[in-house]
Amino acid sequence: MIIYQKIYQAEINQKITVIRDDLYPFLGGGNKGRKLDSIGQEILDDSYNAVVTTGGIQSNHCRATAVFCAQHHLQCTLVLHGDKEDFLKESGNAKIMRMSGAKIIFVEQPVDIGPMMDQSMQQYQDIGLKPYYLWGGGHNLQGGKAYIDAVIQLDPQLAINYLFVACGTGSTQAGIMAGLSQKNMPCKVIGVSVARNQQSAQEHVSNFYNKLCDNFSIAKQHETIVLDDYLCGGYEQYNDELKKLSDDSIRDYGFALDTTYSGKAFWGMQQYILKHNLQGNIVFWHTGGIFNFLA
Repeated sequence: MIIYQKIYQAEINQKITVIRDDLYPFLGGGNKGRKLDSIGQEILDDSYNAVVTTGGIQSNHCRATAVFCAQHHLQCTLVLHGDKEDFLKESGNAKIMRMSGAKIIFVEQPVDIGPMMDQSMQQYQDIGLKPYYLWGGGHNLQGGKAYIDAVIQLDPQLAINYLFVACGTGSTQAGIMAGLSQKNMPCKVIGVSVARNQQSAQEHVSNFYNKLCDNFSIAKQHETIVLDDYLCGGYEQYNDELKKLSDDSIRDYGFALDTTYSGKAFWGMQQYILKHNLQGNIVFWHTGGIFNFLA
């Protein structure tokens, strides 16, 4: 299911096509909902009965995973990093995770995530369950394939010169690139990093793009481009300009842009278009973030 919206951007004097994955209708929507629909099919087909994954206290991925597990009566452990007190009082994704029935474990340092996930996997195995180890962000082949499949659904009349998308773990951008390669649509895909520096982000996207193409027999034809000029200091950080764009997004565009993901990518796109005087058909893939917006 692909939903489009055309908007006129007065700030950059451009018409832009917005792909509205924030309106994806399952598991709370967004790119994580789309990925979990795909990953979830593998979980059910292979008879897993528990899932262990990780993310931050407002993780879209952990929210989608928790909802999926609740719907299908699967055990679920979320290994979270971030402030526990904030998690217990915040709304948005945090509230949905609290209401889902998932087991929630907090770690103080990122280095503790892997061992805690391993321990949770072992605990499920010890009681006779078959747990599924799910990388944060839905960063696995099945999650990437969700975006290969999404690109296949694009309107064949949709002309694209530049496609902008938020880049976190990199699997959404890599999946889009692989799908466009499979469909022989050689446009420029430009990721706007929300956390990583350019070198690290491009390595993650490029490695996963190559892995997807190799696994699904797709001829590679896309260059990996990720911008780190719009980080505002790092993950969940923002400046006054980005905050204003987010606050005004409903009024100006009719959809929400959060300061962590979609808003940062949208703002970065605006700045990049102005800086490089881009011309042609521009697409913004809105990856969601409504629950971050409402937190």
